[in-house]
Amino acid sequence: MSIIKKSVGYICIAALLFFGIVSWATGEEQPSRVTDRLPGNKEDRAIEYKINSYTSPEQHAGSDIEVREIPDSYELAAQSDSLELYVKDSLQSFMIKNRQSGYVWSSVPEEKSMQEEHLNEEWDAAVRSPFLLEYFDENAMLKRGSYTSLKAAAKRIEQVPGGVKAAYAMESIGITFSMEVKLEGDALVVKIADKDIVEDGSAKIASIQPLPFLGAVRNGEIPGYMFIPDGSGALIRFQDNHPRYDQAYDGRVYGMDHALEYSDLWSINEQPILMPVFGMTHGVKQNSFLGIVEDGKYTSRINAYPSGVNTGFYWVSPRFIMRQSYFQPTSKNMGGFNTYQAGRTHEDRQVRYIFQHGQDADYVGMAKTYRRYLNGQGVLAPKNGSQENIPLSLEVLGSEKEPGIIGNRIVKMTSFDEAEGMVNELMEHGVENLSVVYTGWGDGGLNGNNPDKFPAGKELGGDKGLARLKKNLADKGVTLFLYNDYTNAYGNNNGFLPNADGIRSVSNEVLKETYYLWFDQESNSDLTVYFMNPKVAADIAKSDAQRFGRMGIDSVAIGKTGWLLLSDHHPDNPMSRQQAANEYEKLAGTLQGEMNNIGFYSPNDYLWKYSSQMFEMPMYSSQYMFTTDTVPFLQIALHGYVDYFAPAANYNANPQEYLLRMVEYGAYPSFKVTGEPSWKLKYTLSNSMFTSYFMDWKDEIAATYEKMNAALRQVQDATIEQRNMLDWGVVEIVYSNGIKIIVNYRAKDVQYENRTIPQMDFILAGGE
Repeated sequence: MSIIKKSVGYICIAALLFFGIVSWATGEEQPSRVTDRLPGNKEDRAIEYKINSYTSPEQHAGSDIEVREIPDSYELAAQSDSLELYVKDSLQSFMIKNRQSGYVWSSVPEEKSMQEEHLNEEWDAAVRSPFLLEYFDENAMLKRGSYTSLKAAAKRIEQVPGGVKAAYAMESIGITFSMEVKLEGDALVVKIADKDIVEDGSAKIASIQPLPFLGAVRNGEIPGYMFIPDGSGALIRFQDNHPRYDQAYDGRVYGMDHALEYSDLWSINEQPILMPVFGMTHGVKQNSFLGIVEDGKYTSRINAYPSGVNTGFYWVSPRFIMRQSYFQPTSKNMGGFNTYQAGRTHEDRQVRYIFQHGQDADYVGMAKTYRRYLNGQGVLAPKNGSQENIPLSLEVLGSEKEPGIIGNRIVKMTSFDEAEGMVNELMEHGVENLSVVYTGWGDGGLNGNNPDKFPAGKELGGDKGLARLKKNLADKGVTLFLYNDYTNAYGNNNGFLPNADGIRSVSNEVLKETYYLWFDQESNSDLTVYFMNPKVAADIAKSDAQRFGRMGIDSVAIGKTGWLLLSDHHPDNPMSRQQAANEYEKLAGTLQGEMNNIGFYSPNDYLWKYSSQMFEMPMYSSQYMFTTDTVPFLQIALHGYVDYFAPAANYNANPQEYLLRMVEYGAYPSFKVTGEPSWKLKYTLSNSMFTSYFMDWKDEIAATYEKMNAALRQVQDATIEQRNMLDWGVVEIVYSNGIKIIVNYRAKDVQYENRTIPQMDFILAGGE
């Protein structure tokens, strides 16, 4: 990251702290609904738990949200046991009634709100439209429009099982597509079939947003929020008074496709989007829905607009990308022109809206709904039979490559014997359940010769030393994961040919990254990293599985492949992101058939069903200025179904607060360590491991484990059923087995049901 970028970051942090301190000093606080239970101490209400990296206490919603009347102009189109679907004006607008609660959701805000907003003609048409559409004109310019502005007409309207289907024709630009809206049980399903998309003119479709203003709320007219899948999860609360934001949330599901979009990877600090979900709440514990993008998710985005961006409405929806613009270079001196993909991505698009009411109508209920959905899809299955104590992940770096002016050298950091010694020492200190992830175990070190990683590094003990480590750890009940990467390749090792086997960008260039460790960018020119075509990666994984079997290795941990998803634009064998994800599923299935355990680092949801353990799961949101809260949506969906670990605790700036967050989020601890001091990694790609020396951390590891094990060992197989913010910085987590964990982030002791929760600590309550 450049000095300029760092300076900008420091200025932003300073500004955030300044405004927060001013707010604190002037006494601008939201009232708590539980101050009678937790006596207020203004002197300890510091900014730490009032910024958007935490969750705010819920305010009283008052009376129930007023239910909208369904006008006579709407016709009943379909009904299920729990929902009714109403349509109007040639399928220009829709209403959905929850038959259990009586609440009505609409694709268009109330007329009163529309009149008070005083929208211009363009945005008035957009808010009333059943879709928003982007297209490229004959000059490759990206343009946007809605039903009215594009002079659309519903040419064909037909009944389908559970609902209706309309073909929207925009003759002015020569584009026609169909949208199917139907009920399936407790869900509304909206589908755009690829076969029904017609492009007759020079205009080429870029994206479609179906029902963009479903549930939209003007300012703070009703209490509630939007949910976005940013990192662990984030909320955007409805407010009357807020800053004027410059941009909305534009979240790329499964991250950026670097084969289509250019970015400076070192400058990005966004949290990942591992799941294609979003949501809306109208009155906490009253009404909400969870949207799940089912088809087309690999090229979709989640857009959430806070009030103040273009309109005064809060609205959230998926945007299905069909074509993207890109820069086509024509020379090596950066000459070129802007254009767009000639062919669109051919796949159906579908989003499912599942509605909640009553006690489940909040982000916790949404997460529980997603959990049930994944369980029904066979993606997640409940755990049973966990060990007595929680697991701790110990990631050990074996060796790394250090490039030099004349050749490279291997920097040994932890031998196999030293790794076993670490395990013995931790077990003697009470860490009884360990998962060891060994990185940099192969020939050439962590960033050396991939995909040619065999044999095991001779400087570490060779194949015999690795076999001995595997056996000795197994005898202690410790699982040894060997770290592997099926995304990056270094040069033409193991027969890998970048031109044939590497991913191509949309401009037909071999996709690669060059890493520089010093300011002199030519001193590291040999550290060029390519990206493996997923089919090639799957073949390599199959060969590796056989080799691991002969070595007696039964557990592997997969790094970047779990979360980085790229399309391939090789002219002979192009591959969409959906096809790439399918190949990674095959890769995971192959390994699963040969291995006892597969661990993934921050895996996207399509790999969850293959995951024995999940490493480095996000514990924060990106904390955009328009988000108001960070929430553990991801953890609520996963807990009790799979073991997941937080990012390494020895790289967090506030270990005490981080421990509390891990306890609150039900995440198990992890540490990254080496047998040699971390300064030896200064001139390697692992130079971010600046505090890895095991001898410095062994006591802290044991102490962290003891503290966390006391809290989480009783809830390993339980699911999270409630999360209650008792006050600023005080949260109660309720598990399915009755255990409650109450975490106090505050700088003073607080009282909870006649018990004291010490400052920066937690207690357990309840239980069977």
